[in-house]
Amino acid sequence: MEEKNYKSRGEMVGETLKQEILDLRLKPGQMISENDVCDRFGVSRTPVREALRLLQEQGFVETVPYRGTYVTLLSLDNIKQMIYMRVAVETMVLRDFIAVQSPMVMEDIRHQIAKQQALIQEKDFEPEQFYRMDAKMHSIWFTAVRRQKLWEMLQAQQLHYTRFRMLDFITETDFTRIIGEHKELFGLIEARDERGVEASLKEHLYYSMKRMRKSIEVDYKDYFEEEPEEGRFVI
Repeated sequence: MEEKNYKSRGEMVGETLKQEILDLRLKPGQMISENDVCDRFGVSRTPVREALRLLQEQGFVETVPYRGTYVTLLSLDNIKQMIYMRVAVETMVLRDFIAVQSPMVMEDIRHQIAKQQALIQEKDFEPEQFYRMDAKMHSIWFTAVRRQKLWEMLQAQQLHYTRFRMLDFITETDFTRIIGEHKELFGLIEARDERGVEASLKEHLYYSMKRMRKSIEVDYKDYFEEEPEEGRFVI
């Protein structure tokens, strides 16, 4: 019974820390102190060590002997490949969606865009709120053509891509631009303009990498693994 209790506490601690890593409340390269985690959750070292062990197996933290446990850095190469894959997959999904779009599903997309617009009018909205709304909107066309598994697989790439997307939203100051891109994409889908949709989606998904070039090289350099010279910003 005691072992089961430890395990459940370890899972609870691990899930909380994992979400904080994904939301960048625990930043890439940041040290995680066992003592601080024990004090914070009111648990002994056993469940905390279990939580950190599971996070290390999943790649979210790494333990450096005699130094401590640190949140893993972001891999720019991994992120660029994920964007490439997402563009390829989502383009195919939208082609299928254009052929089967229905008024009800289109209204759902319009409603999601309206919710995004309402959110940014709030004074103290959190970037992760917009991130989740953005993900919800994109998931609609995957669901409509029964490709939910593909969407789940894309969303499961949390270690690097999800954290990069969160960094994107945290550093973004023009959410109106993003909503404008969503409206443009919606209009092209509604018009069944396949070429226009593909071009708009590609620009939409790659824009954050272009916008954040200086931030990645200067402001958030310590968040990223060292990248080979020849691979820098090839997208």
